[in-house]
Amino acid sequence: MVVLVVLILLVLAAPYLYGYFHKDKPVDLAGFDKTAALLNNAQQADSLADVKSEADNNDQPKKTFISNKLKPGATIELNSADSAQLTRVRGIGGSFAMWIVRYRNRLGGFYDKEQLKEVYGIDTAKYDEIKDQLTIDRSKIIKMNINSISFASLRQCPYLGYKQASAIIEYRTQHGKYSSIDDIKNVAIITPDILTKIEPYISYQ
Repeated sequence: MVVLVVLILLVLAAPYLYGYFHKDKPVDLAGFDKTAALLNNAQQADSLADVKSEADNNDQPKKTFISNKLKPGATIELNSADSAQLTRVRGIGGSFAMWIVRYRNRLGGFYDKEQLKEVYGIDTAKYDEIKDQLTIDRSKIIKMNINSISFASLRQCPYLGYKQASAIIEYRTQHGKYSSIDDIKNVAIITPDILTKIEPYISYQ
C-alpha cells in the first residue's frame, strides 16, 4: 500500500517537477519582426514592378489593324483566284472561299457569275453582296471531252446525275462519237435545261 501511494504521488507531481527542471526558451520577437519587415518590403517592390510594367505597356504604340479586303472598285477574277485571294472579297470568308473553289473545280470553271448561287451557303443576298467584286474569264474554263471522258469523271459534273452520265456514255458506246450538242439532244434523259447548263463545258475532240 505504501508503494502504491508513493507511485500515485509521483504521477501527480510529475507536471510540476517537469516545469521546474525544464525552462522554455524565450521567443525571439526581434527576429520575427525583422523577417516580417523583409517580406513586406519584397511585396511592395513587386507591386511597384507591376505598376511600372503596366505603365510601360500603356506607353507602347497601339498596332493598327490593316484589312486585306479589296478597295472599292477593285475586283478578283473568279476562275483563277485561289481560296486565299477570294477571302479578300468583302463578304467572303474562309469557308465560302473553300466552297467556291471546290464547286469551281467540279464545274471546270464558272461561265456566269449567277452560278455562284449554286455554291453551298450563297443565297441571293450574299450573291448581291459579292458579285460586283468578281469578274469571269471564260477562256480559263476547263472543258470535258465528251468523246473520251470516263463515267467517273463525267459524274463529277454537278449538272449530271448518275442516270444522265450513264446515258451519255451508253449512247456514245452504241452510236459512236458526238459531233455537236445536237447529238447529245438525242439522249432522251437529257432535258433542255441540262443541255443549256452543260454546253459551255463540252468539247468534241
